[in-house]
Amino acid sequence: MLITFSGLDGSGKSTLIGRLKSRLEAANESVVVCHMTYDVGLLAAGMAVRNRLRARPRDGRHAPPVEARQIDSRWKRLRYAVVWNKAARRIIYLVDLGIFAVYRFYIERVRGRVLIMDRYFYDTLVDVAGPRSWGWARVLSWITPTPHLPILLDTSPEVAFARKSEFSIDYLARRAVAYRRVFGWVPSAVVLDNADLPRTTSELARLVTERRALNANSGK
Repeated sequence: MLITFSGLDGSGKSTLIGRLKSRLEAANESVVVCHMTYDVGLLAAGMAVRNRLRARPRDGRHAPPVEARQIDSRWKRLRYAVVWNKAARRIIYLVDLGIFAVYRFYIERVRGRVLIMDRYFYDTLVDVAGPRSWGWARVLSWITPTPHLPILLDTSPEVAFARKSEFSIDYLARRAVAYRRVFGWVPSAVVLDNADLPRTTSELARLVTERRALNANSGK
């Protein structure tokens, strides 16, 4: 089973994922939690290479501090250039779909585990969309595998900013609108208001049980 969480920074994804994981494991379910940015795809692979270079042994020691800072600086410049280049992100998106398909098959089919994604391709669609590129986002959404339970945490920009003030409220407001548009393309998506954590946790558990039953009945 594939369960995905999307939403603004500060919407409470990590908290809900932790609670869901604990519930599933208490029911003797094997669970794997992955972050879309840090665990899957080309950017994650680049990060792994960066970390390997920083930690490579030199006569029994790690890379010198100056060299480690140079590696970090180069990686940040490269990542910044890629992340803010919408054309490059669309190409990477296609590659990441293939990587994720293999990863998902191994986790779900081979290992028989529930896969929970902290962010998903829908978050990337919000990143690559823009005034003149919504058509591209729509096309990419057609070839994106639909999770068994795709969740959008619909938190207000003001609440998200209060929890995690990395981005401005105006920026978060624009992303909130984009998230609603993208999730309007996903018929099976569920939008949860995370204002009341205990109630949201309970509703999430109900949804997982319901979707698992549908999944079992459909034989997927």
